[in-house]
Amino acid sequence: MSPQRSSDVVEIHSERALSFGLSGLFAVALGALMIYYQGMLLYLGWLLAIGGAAAIAYGIYCATRVRKVTSYKISCPYCSASNALTEQPESDFSCISCHRMIPVRGGTVLPVFQVRCGFCNHLNYYNETSVGLICESCDREIPISTVEGAETKKFFQAYTHKDDDQTYELVLISYGHKTEEVINTLQHMLALNRNQVKQMLEELPVTLLTGIPRKKAEMLKAQLALHDAAAEFHPVGSV
Repeated sequence: MSPQRSSDVVEIHSERALSFGLSGLFAVALGALMIYYQGMLLYLGWLLAIGGAAAIAYGIYCATRVRKVTSYKISCPYCSASNALTEQPESDFSCISCHRMIPVRGGTVLPVFQVRCGFCNHLNYYNETSVGLICESCDREIPISTVEGAETKKFFQAYTHKDDDQTYELVLISYGHKTEEVINTLQHMLALNRNQVKQMLEELPVTLLTGIPRKKAEMLKAQLALHDAAAEFHPVGSV
């Protein structure tokens, strides 16, 4: 499971504390009013008052959990931004600043290396687990191979042009049960905040990206599939 950001956990607990606290106060107030006037609504008033008190108690409990959220800080190897997580990460996660996936193996952040695109000279990054690169600027492929006999040494082969000149759009169909993992992945993929991603998930099917090359669409579809999210891509204008 992908690590959670401390800020996201605080947001979740705060939302629960606010919603249950306000609804509880309203129920208690309405119940007290019914009890005051008695009559046929007396028993309903007591039920509302008790239920409201329980909701307020749960809201207070959620508020106390906000203060207990732990913070494990990780420095991004790409931009050096500080990322606060609830625990030491065991898998890759996206940087809150540059939105790149921070590579993690065995709880340790892997070093990243730089290479410039042979077509547009844009600076790209990779790590020892990378099997291929798509230039962040021109979307051309930068293949990577492992030198035989060297586990971590990498070298770059000749740059190749795209075989498919069509552009595609990537559409999210469903996101399964790993909601938090999908939200984190889409935050990185689309450079959006948490609330924007949550709103997109309520409007499925939704177009995530358009005008991207086939290789990039295939790579992003596979990345979403790792978190049980189903996506499809097709040429722009074909549907």
